[in-house]
Amino acid sequence: MDLVLAAIHLEVSPRAVPLGPAMLASALKRAFGSGLSVRVMDLYLQEDPAACARRILAENPRWVGLSMYLWNRDFALRLATALKAGAPDIVVFAGGAEATADLSGVLAHPAMDFVLPGEGEELVVAALERLTRGETPGAVQAAVRPGPVADLSTLTSPWLDGTLDPGAYPGQLWELSRGCPFKCDFCFESRGDAGIRRIPMERIEAELELFEARGVSQVFVLDPTFNFDRARAKDVLRLIAGAAPAIHFFFEIRSEFIDRELARLFASVRCTLQIGLQSAHDAVLRNIGRRIDRADFEAKILLLHRAGATYGFDLIYGLPGDDLDGFKASLDFALSLAPNHLDIFPLAVLPGTRLHDTAPSFGLEHQPENPYLVTGSPTFGPEAMREAGRIARACDVFYNEGKAVPWFAIVQGALELEPSELFRRFADHQEARPGQAPADLQTSFVLALFEEREAPAMGSVAVDLITYFGIAAQLTEGAATRVPAPPPPGLSLHPDARLATFRHDPAAILEQLACGITELEDLSYVVPEEPCKAVLHLRDGETRIHAVTPGQARILAMLPGERPEEEDLLAPLFEAGIMTLGTKPTI
Repeated sequence: MDLVLAAIHLEVSPRAVPLGPAMLASALKRAFGSGLSVRVMDLYLQEDPAACARRILAENPRWVGLSMYLWNRDFALRLATALKAGAPDIVVFAGGAEATADLSGVLAHPAMDFVLPGEGEELVVAALERLTRGETPGAVQAAVRPGPVADLSTLTSPWLDGTLDPGAYPGQLWELSRGCPFKCDFCFESRGDAGIRRIPMERIEAELELFEARGVSQVFVLDPTFNFDRARAKDVLRLIAGAAPAIHFFFEIRSEFIDRELARLFASVRCTLQIGLQSAHDAVLRNIGRRIDRADFEAKILLLHRAGATYGFDLIYGLPGDDLDGFKASLDFALSLAPNHLDIFPLAVLPGTRLHDTAPSFGLEHQPENPYLVTGSPTFGPEAMREAGRIARACDVFYNEGKAVPWFAIVQGALELEPSELFRRFADHQEARPGQAPADLQTSFVLALFEEREAPAMGSVAVDLITYFGIAAQLTEGAATRVPAPPPPGLSLHPDARLATFRHDPAAILEQLACGITELEDLSYVVPEEPCKAVLHLRDGETRIHAVTPGQARILAMLPGERPEEEDLLAPLFEAGIMTLGTKPTI
């Protein structure tokens, strides 16, 4: 083996695809053909760097390239040290965003022989040409002339040339463009003046057809402003709708470039949109090279909402000029627009970004090493940063993990609390009950708040909403990821079914919601309290409610198990497809 290119992933996930190293391997395959043997290897942060080094060295490579990012820098350097310890003559080099941002710092590490900064396809070919001629790593480093690949049509596709097998990964990273037209100070993507360069549509179409043919279920689109060129974005979405209707796509978009037709196209394919709000305050955003027109933002998000598209927002706390109250107001604004998820991050001052240069002028204090997080500023002190972090974690558990989107506005409105205050209180509740599941935390918290308001009847309906929509989300997500398998031996519920306890008839609550009764107080009046058990069952993509008798509920609570004597009680459940009866394997 001549060369191993290692991708060091954060964790095992659908996003853990070695696209960067594969792009380099594809470029080398085109340049050297069979004259150079290259292997792309997947590594993970949860692994031992020394064990990973042994795996790499078992290939007996002459050269090893490490893809280095913010989250894996320390691991990569420990891996390089272990490689040198096991094979002192091996040549180790690095590329990637972190190696580019801190070239001198990475190069100073004793186990690092050279660094290829910036886009690497052309650089790695030039470096390997020198190495194969016997030149030293020092000579390679001296000859490096970093620069963007001017024409992306000159690059080969790692999927189409067989370097990557789409069927080997549950998800795919899909690069459609490079460069960004915006100059956000906190983002490394905005550095450089190469403009936006795009992958040719012919290649996009061929890759998309391959993804569909190989059964890829999720695709994460690498384009920081997918809809900046609206005409091209619409063409890609139409292509997806026709060629890959079963795949779920994840796009990063800008609100400014949404129009009614684009909103409809997003809603016509299986996709999730991520929109970088960051802050709802224009004065704060100007400090980092961004702007916001709140009225326009709301109008564009309303287009997505009315079309039925799935969208979420990013928020950042600790921005220069912002404070805790400003962050809370941004959070409240974001939740008023009913996003499907809300991701909140502390500001990081990344090396190589414009913010890294201007941070002293704003008085930003931040960690000098990975992950470079802001710890305080003149307007957002350390204690305020900690409180914002508590609220952010509470929002993640209550809103995102707790699948609160369908009922959040109903419950929050009845409680007459701003979202930021609700999450602040939930943070206290959560910290007092470590280890409790999100659904249990939600129900106990909501019940306590309505008890405080002396409105237990509303709390009772709220708990049923939490229960129903939480289980419905679990069923939908479980069906999307479950591998088909024969039913387990004996009697059991169908994998797409769950037994649940309710305080009211859940079908009656849903019927009232469908009729437009969305006030919790009204629901508590028109739907009588009637404790019951029901099975929620996913069928044809919809969650069905099947009420069960006490006798059926008693048997279901004991599952999985043997066939009961009162099997006739379960006949209606078998007819509804809720029950399965697997046979024991023969020996």
